[in-house]
Amino acid sequence: MITRRLTNWLGVAALAVMGLGASVTPSAAQEWRGWNIHPPDYPVSRGMDRFTELVAQRSNNRIRMRTYHSAQLGQQDEAIQQMRLGSIDFAEFNMSGLNNIVPSTQVLTLPFLFRSVAHQHSVVDGPIGDTVAEDLANAGIVPLAWYDAGARSMYTIRPVRTPADLRGMKIRVQTSDLWIDIIRALGANATPLPYGEVYTSLQSGVIDGAENNWPSYESSRHFEVARHFITTEHSNVPEVLAVSATRWRRLNQADRDLLRAAARESATYQRQLWAERERVSREKVVAAGVQVTELTDRSPWQQLMEPVYAKYAADPRMADLVRRIRETP
Repeated sequence: MITRRLTNWLGVAALAVMGLGASVTPSAAQEWRGWNIHPPDYPVSRGMDRFTELVAQRSNNRIRMRTYHSAQLGQQDEAIQQMRLGSIDFAEFNMSGLNNIVPSTQVLTLPFLFRSVAHQHSVVDGPIGDTVAEDLANAGIVPLAWYDAGARSMYTIRPVRTPADLRGMKIRVQTSDLWIDIIRALGANATPLPYGEVYTSLQSGVIDGAENNWPSYESSRHFEVARHFITTEHSNVPEVLAVSATRWRRLNQADRDLLRAAARESATYQRQLWAERERVSREKVVAAGVQVTELTDRSPWQQLMEPVYAKYAADPRMADLVRRIRETP
């Protein structure tokens, strides 16, 4: 979650982004539009629903939020631009889609960086998370809390046991230079595609595989067309619940505090749901006959990431963030 150290800074930054003064009048009744890529029963979706319920209750329905699940308002790249323009008021984004806009988000996406889920929580809920949040606010996206998105692994149309098995395979990635380089470092051909096109692309042979977490693999039904899953757990990228700076600048301090508190509570709830959903999703796809390869030694995979770190963590600021993450207990 975003710590209270950012309370004043975020207010000033969001106003500065819009080129407005620092005075904010009390908020009147508001209707908010929210974006989410996942189906309504997904942990992220239920976390967002908890957030909107808490905000409605605590504002006496003065702030009424509607979340459009299942990418009804467009794919993530489109939604990010809409939020920066102010036509979407709040959303929950994966870091990868923000990599080309806010460079420090790339650090949270670096492969094999977090030692565990608990380590990731310590990082994003502390000063490092605040640093990235400040950068996002400068880009017009004001973070409120961090959600879980689980460890990402590879799934393919034919078995993969070593990095050599990936050579020449076309692997779907998000629109991110970092992710393209990660897949290339493994010897595969990175193929950027919107999430909504992955199933048909696997089915038609446009791609040979993709990478994601257990719940996404299961809920998207990608397991029906990519029947081989290897637990590379190469990335454990947090996601961010955020509001548009356009909307944020119109809020008084009391409403900003209300939103932050509701977001933090929703993140605690979402993380609990996520852990349970991971277990259930894995059981479902295994029962459906998916072949799972358990990877116990990730060192050959990690060694291939050296060029990625050389490129994305060479800048002194990025290198310092990586150092601080590795030193975080």
